[in-house]
Amino acid sequence: MRSSTFRTFGIAVATVALALVTACGGGDDNTTSGASKGSSGSASQAPSAKDTLAAAVKDLNAGTYSYTMKIPEGTFTGSIDPAGKQQVKVDGVAAGGVKYTIEGITLGTDYYFKTSIPTTGINAKKWYKLDRTKVKKDAIIGLIEAKDPTVSQGLMSRVATATQSDPTTITGTYDLSSGGDLGIDDAAVLQALGDKAKSAPFTATLDGKHLVSLKITVPAYGTVAEQALTVDYTGHGQPVTVAAPKAADVAAAPAAVYGLLNG
Repeated sequence: MRSSTFRTFGIAVATVALALVTACGGGDDNTTSGASKGSSGSASQAPSAKDTLAAAVKDLNAGTYSYTMKIPEGTFTGSIDPAGKQQVKVDGVAAGGVKYTIEGITLGTDYYFKTSIPTTGINAKKWYKLDRTKVKKDAIIGLIEAKDPTVSQGLMSRVATATQSDPTTITGTYDLSSGGDLGIDDAAVLQALGDKAKSAPFTATLDGKHLVSLKITVPAYGTVAEQALTVDYTGHGQPVTVAAPKAADVAAAPAAVYGLLNG
């Protein structure tokens, strides 16, 4: 899968990979329970699988949670507090197998950034406090400040069919063809997938009203084996501990940091 196949966290992963290269110099719903009928013949319809999933997705943004998201290009981990605290870490793999990390912390209007992307003037061991007004592009800063980092609220518009086989499992098909976040932007990949792009399998796991995991599978095409995007959600409603780095580890962001973020 090319790095532009999945777009996640409101960010094109390909853009982050490009920053690294530059820095280096180079419709049917079903549920397990049917309608229950009383003696009068009236029916009480249970929520559809789509409705159940939609409620669980909506619930994500109502409180705190942590997440781990895995795509072929890397792993994203973080914690979210709607009150204005969040942190994220990206362990990515760029073209050529080069590994890199990006870390970010947001505390209200305070932003901290750290990266191992090799760039002149940037210390990989330092946290840099950012002046947000100096960051003009959202390719990397969006990873740090996204209010819906796993793009969960756009999920339901892509769910084509859904079936709930038991109280904790919903399976169905998912439309990857319209690009954007959690979709496929590569025209060549879409052409190779054909109709399969509109019916990619997904599995969602619930715990009560919460969404606890999601797996979307891109079917095999050409010589490319099937690949998956997975997201695990934990700590629903639990306190999120997000703190500023130790003062000794923080420096004001130099021009090199803004050059990378705006590159």
